[in-house]
Amino acid sequence: MTRKLTACLAITVIALGFATLQVHANGFDADYYAAKYPDVVAELGNDPGVLYQHYVTYGANKGRFQNKQEEIDSCSGQLEVVSIYQADQPNNSTGGNIANLPGGGTYIDVSIASQTVNYYQNGELKLTSPCVTGNVNTGNDTPTGVYSIMTHTPGKFLTGPTWNVWVDRWMRFTPDAAIGLHDATWRSNFGGDIYLTNGSHGCVNLPHEAACQLFDMVTIGTTVVVH
Repeated sequence: MTRKLTACLAITVIALGFATLQVHANGFDADYYAAKYPDVVAELGNDPGVLYQHYVTYGANKGRFQNKQEEIDSCSGQLEVVSIYQADQPNNSTGGNIANLPGGGTYIDVSIASQTVNYYQNGELKLTSPCVTGNVNTGNDTPTGVYSIMTHTPGKFLTGPTWNVWVDRWMRFTPDAAIGLHDATWRSNFGGDIYLTNGSHGCVNLPHEAACQLFDMVTIGTTVVVH
């Protein structure tokens, strides 16, 4: 059976037991998308047409990649920074040399182990807050590495396969999957071991006041270290 999807380029889907997508170099790859985003497959299944529709409706706007080459092209520069950072001898709480981080001593430190967000400005601690990171129990762990604030929005609906919530402060730091720091007014508690069973979909949830304070101190380009 052969079907065609249109997304600037024609995409041919061939079903052979499991759907295999033959695509142009820059086209949508359903096999890649399903493997990269199991949260989508868990909610919608692995039908190529449905996955493509999700990408068009949600994925592209959330920074999700449509194929492996797009991910490589987007992340190559960031991965070089992470490699340099991780190769250094640890000399601060993040486990690497802050001198090699973009912005030096000004950065957001997200500790998954302690469920804490710290903001340093020129090496001086300016804010500390408990947080809730990605739900380990469902495989939605918050990705670790060195990033930077890519979106700095005072109000936004966060949408996904099963959620559509409003946040007052949104600070995205990953180029894919739209992971960011934001307020989570639906939570009454933060920190501890909440993330192990009732964590987020990958974002870093903060109390409303802390999110507002952090938002006012950072901007696009501020370094974010998740470890």
